[in-house]
Amino acid sequence: MWLPVSNSPLIIFRVLFGLVMAAQCLHSLLNGWVKQVFVMPGCNFTFIGFEWLSILHGSSMYYYFGAMVLLSMMVAAGLFYRVAVLLLSILWTAVYLATKTQYNNHYYLMVMLCWLMAVMPAHKRFSLDARLNPDVETNYCYRWQTGLFIFQIACLYVFAAIAKINNDWLHAIPLSTWFHLKAGKPFIGHFLRSPLLPWIVAYGGLLFDLMVVPGLLYRKTRLCFFILLMGFHLFNGLVFNIGLFPYLALSLCVFFFPPALYDRFLGNVNRPVLMGKYPPKKIQWISTALAVFVFFQLFLPLRHYLIQGPVGWTEEGYRMSWQMMLRSKRGTAYFIVKDKLTDSTWRVEPSSFVNTASWRHVAVLPDVTWQAAQFLKIKYAALHHDVAVFAHCSVSLNYREYKPLIDTTVDLANEQWNYCNHNKWVLLYKN
Repeated sequence: MWLPVSNSPLIIFRVLFGLVMAAQCLHSLLNGWVKQVFVMPGCNFTFIGFEWLSILHGSSMYYYFGAMVLLSMMVAAGLFYRVAVLLLSILWTAVYLATKTQYNNHYYLMVMLCWLMAVMPAHKRFSLDARLNPDVETNYCYRWQTGLFIFQIACLYVFAAIAKINNDWLHAIPLSTWFHLKAGKPFIGHFLRSPLLPWIVAYGGLLFDLMVVPGLLYRKTRLCFFILLMGFHLFNGLVFNIGLFPYLALSLCVFFFPPALYDRFLGNVNRPVLMGKYPPKKIQWISTALAVFVFFQLFLPLRHYLIQGPVGWTEEGYRMSWQMMLRSKRGTAYFIVKDKLTDSTWRVEPSSFVNTASWRHVAVLPDVTWQAAQFLKIKYAALHHDVAVFAHCSVSLNYREYKPLIDTTVDLANEQWNYCNHNKWVLLYKN
């Protein structure tokens, strides 16, 4: 772990990662996502505890994302790398925490990769920083620095496979419906109509997620699994329109191939810096940090097993657990706001106070339902009403019949969110 190895994969990944991040931020600007989520009026929902990030709102967010495009290009070029990647990490993490209803696994992966890159010496070769200061150039980094990326992508695929071991996925229920709905797509629509395809994808995807990292690590199967991985992500991209995630996942594959493959392109540093040994105290500090990182990467995807109820229904422990493409939820919701003093009541629709990009999530995400109730409590308090707020949410999981999600007798305005255990007012799913 403390031995020097070629830094070629890290350098190549820096360039690819910077380009993918720039493309992501630019795409968010051009396709109207920034306008819909941050600029248009209405309440948005942050991660609980980060409500102060609601300041990320208004037309200034166009400049915010423009800054991230610039910082991403600086990361790719290795220009003022340390400052650029740190600022990019802070800005992107803030976007992630400020837009809970827009949760996406590849947004979370980008957060993790940003902070990994922030502690990596990825600017010491093939960079403008190295051109400006040749004394920092080196052909080497330490093994743990490249190994962390392999661990991160292993977490993604292995936990995605574990998450697929559930009744709906093993019966190809979500896939059957999605393929049917997308059967009108040009070129691939006829292919999606095959009754066997959902079963092939369900079990093939589970096995592939389990085997892809060992397959990439083993020299004799590496090329085969890389080709399969490209086909896997190409299929997902064509069918499900999952944005830049395929390119991000494929860019991580640079860590599985021999560094000599990239040296032909990067060349060797004329004056390589010799890698010294870490002092014992530094080894201890780094080992502790790595242990904490590994613990949370293993714990977060499994924490929902400690919480009562199916995670796809309650959403408790859903985020940051690599639950990818496993469920579809639709719902309707409204709130009954009751004045405690006068018994006056008002029916409030989420669309009347929630951002256009978020209001549909109020019905299907219990923590968002709770936050909406807290918002209404504050809103009516400003009008001199002490109110109770009752949520009426009806939800369909994987296109089944609609069922109630929230206990309509519980005043959500008077409840505290329980981070670690099941919130009793979230009704458990019953067949």
